[in-house]
Amino acid sequence: MRGHITDDSLIDPGSQQRIDEVACVLQKRGGSATSAEVAADLGIHPSTARFHLDRLVKQGRAETTRRHRAARGRPHTVFTVVNDEGPRAYRLLARMLVEEVAASDDPTATAARIGRRWGRRHRGDVVTVLDEMGFSPAYDAGEIVLRHCPFLDLALDHPQVVCALHCGVIEGVTGTSATIDPNPGDRCVVHTAARRPVSTRNT
Repeated sequence: MRGHITDDSLIDPGSQQRIDEVACVLQKRGGSATSAEVAADLGIHPSTARFHLDRLVKQGRAETTRRHRAARGRPHTVFTVVNDEGPRAYRLLARMLVEEVAASDDPTATAARIGRRWGRRHRGDVVTVLDEMGFSPAYDAGEIVLRHCPFLDLALDHPQVVCALHCGVIEGVTGTSATIDPNPGDRCVVHTAARRPVSTRNT
């Protein structure tokens, strides 16, 4: 699935942020891809994708191999992520931050405020935003059903924080009020006054 990264957002080919965006797409393809495959995912020109991929190689974050075609012709260059940057502990970091919010005077209000602030920076189709976050959303009878929770462990331990945060995100993205019927581990249902885009389809 393509995200919101467009050719215009990659206008500065030397930007480290742009290189990181390309690296993220490479990871989503299982760690290996050709420049044409990365370009197709991002909706950019193959030469632009190749430029960023070459930068990843120079930084030691990717390496290249050759993939021979089934038919005659020059082999493809395949870029593969190099996982030698040491361990990351994003889950631990997330738990530390959630536990801090949970210990505040009003964890639900604090979490919702944080979510709204983030959501306002990502205005657009709320279902697209939720899908990119990993919720596997779908419209059902005018409501939004979240079929997967990418933060399930934290939601089970601190639903007053995590579910409120998600609700705030939806309000920030849509600019309207929202509520969530939480059911961590199963399907959660979002109630919002935001209109469903005509082009949006159930997934």
